[in-house]
Amino acid sequence: MKDMIIRIREFLLRHFTNNNIRTLIYGLISYEMMSYVFFGIGTSLVDYTIFSSLTAIGCDELISNIISTICAAVFAYITNKLWVFKSKTHGFWDVLQEFLKFANVRFFTLIMTEVILLISKLVDGNPYIAKVLAMVLTVILNYILSKLLIFNQRKGTQK
Repeated sequence: MKDMIIRIREFLLRHFTNNNIRTLIYGLISYEMMSYVFFGIGTSLVDYTIFSSLTAIGCDELISNIISTICAAVFAYITNKLWVFKSKTHGFWDVLQEFLKFANVRFFTLIMTEVILLISKLVDGNPYIAKVLAMVLTVILNYILSKLLIFNQRKGTQK
């Protein structure tokens, strides 16, 4: 997969001379970004499948969202740690600290999603559409916050 990503990126870079566009291509077509998209789709499937299933059997949307988000967050932490950001943290306490940072970010996006679902509920909106909208915002925010605050590999920011 890595070779294919490199070939696609090199093909695009040959056709653009603007440095800003070239920088954007490097950022968007990287192994990390492609891995994040791949595992992000998996996380979204876990989240939406559990949310939809619980809601379909009569569970309140807000409760369904909390349960589905917890399941998706565990899946996302494992995949992000191992394959997306390739975190080098080891040892129980370091991994726990990293997971708690991850959980804090996910808690923030959980609250955001709960607000979106609550607004949808108050206006008799479709909870499934509200969940999808919230998931799109969540994916974007989680990548940015994970990259900056959790799986930051700069010297001195992680053991």
